Amino acid sequence: MNLDPFIFRHEGVLIGMRARDDADPVVEEVNVFALRPLRREEFEVFTLDLCHNQMDRHFSRFPEEELEKINRMVPGRPLMERHDLRGSLPRGTFFRCQLHREGERVSARPDVYVLRTRENEDFILNIEGGVYRETSIGFSFQTPECSICSRDLRTCDHVPGRTYADATCHCIMRGVLEVIEGSVVPAGSQGTHFIAQERTLSLDRALVLARSEYHRPVEVWSKRWWAEE
Repeated sequence: MNLDPFIFRHEGVLIGMRARDDADPVVEEVNVFALRPLRREEFEVFTLDLCHNQMDRHFSRFPEEELEKINRMVPGRPLMERHDLRGSLPRGTFFRCQLHREGERVSARPDVYVLRTRENEDFILNIEGGVYRETSIGFSFQTPECSICSRDLRTCDHVPGRTYADATCHCIMRGVLEVIEGSVVPAGSQGTHFIAQERTLSLDRALVLARSEYHRPVEVWSKRWWAEE
């Protein structure tokens, strides 16, 4: 009698992975911005800090209420390189954002999807390898408020970076009007960066590991019945 090999095919593994892929909420959220339905293996997702409420290298900061506005404005905006809005096209699209709290630091932390195209291979590899690391936000706002006197910095005598009565003068950015883009940069003013996280395996890599596991030879042995106790 001819019998199928025992456990060596496990077609159920592949079916299960496809079912999870179709139900992946990330795919649904990304496809809100796509013109055709994308499959999970067609894009990579990265998380980054885009801006925060701490004083930055240029002596400016966002108050938390402005971060809440930015959080709502980010989805749908493009990920660029070096704030280059004239010489290049977007590399990715932000599809969701949340506020992240760590002690007194509050940041807008969006997720961006980047298509796995031939043109983006090196871009993705440089992000994953930590070469493209820092990020920056492009935006417009209404009022540069002085942290010392609460007036418009363009009309007062205080200078950002100088100390007045043990307080460092800085610009509080009020009235955010628009988030234009987020960018990958060599050194951003706020020191924001991509967030290292545990990444899910690609379909191809998961299949390789599954086949390796399920095709491993099974050793069957027992104690010889005539061996001494």
